[in-house]
Amino acid sequence: MAAGGLDSEIARLRHRDVRKRRRAIRVLFDTDIPRALEGFVPLLNDKDPWFRSKSLEAHRKWAPKQGVATLKVLAEHSWLEARRCAANLLGEFSEDTTDIALLLIEDEDLTCQRKAAEALLKGRDAELHIERFLNHEDSGLRRLAILCSAATVEHRTSALSDTNNSVREAALHSIVENGETLTEESMSDALRRGIKVNPLLSSAVKNAGEVLVQVTKDLSGSIMNDVVKELRLQCSSLEDKSIQILLKNQRYAVLGRWLQGKKSEEFDALRWTIIRNQSVSSIERARLLERLIGRCGEPEIARENRIFLEECEDDLLRVTAENLSTASTELGL
Repeated sequence: MAAGGLDSEIARLRHRDVRKRRRAIRVLFDTDIPRALEGFVPLLNDKDPWFRSKSLEAHRKWAPKQGVATLKVLAEHSWLEARRCAANLLGEFSEDTTDIALLLIEDEDLTCQRKAAEALLKGRDAELHIERFLNHEDSGLRRLAILCSAATVEHRTSALSDTNNSVREAALHSIVENGETLTEESMSDALRRGIKVNPLLSSAVKNAGEVLVQVTKDLSGSIMNDVVKELRLQCSSLEDKSIQILLKNQRYAVLGRWLQGKKSEEFDALRWTIIRNQSVSSIERARLLERLIGRCGEPEIARENRIFLEECEDDLLRVTAENLSTASTELGL
């Protein structure tokens, strides 16, 4: 569309004939020229809600292409939906939106406040604004502050004691993401407050303390898998402190899974200890036996399995051990 044609359509937005105004809106949206936004600004004050909604639509469509300055009229408008539109658009700009965010942060509307806070905490002066949000009465704003790059390890540690669970979980997530280690005290407190176990696992294994003993009690499902995964990342020897404390506290189900793929006299000795331990579920012990079928050609495995068969009374374990024995016999052992 030529410049003259664009200006003509913009001018029709002010026409007395409603039909011509509606037609102009359709034409301008179809041609999709960002400069047309200037013609939609006056429609924010139109008596007809349809035209006001089209003004907001035009701002959503073209404001990010026309620059941050286009948001000022929305941010200062008396109409709440206009201010919310400005707040929701803050994240759409490649430019710094601090000046507009500072207008909206004073708004009494919580949506405007949260969007403005998010922009300020991502802006050029995040470290100047973070303190006001860390202690804000709204938990959503405190959570945003904790997840901000300007937050320090002291901020994150302090937030673990926040009254709101989502803030505490955000602090934990951020601590893990930053590779920081939680203290036993902070983890114990987090568990008492009902925070999910997963974010604690890295620190629990690293600290090799009572929290590790606590979180490995009666494990099952995905949490069991996550614990074993973390143990494999951090521990490779029976002498590792985390493995030692699990042995001391007889966390054999976890240790049995950690043993998968590990092969040595020491590892095998622990494996058979777990297989013989009746406090471990038959299913877990049967799994350990099943994994030994791939090693059925090893004399020591065949010998130990025969001894186990003579003493075993559990039906499931006997079936699995017999399968292992058959496989060894076929190989002449």
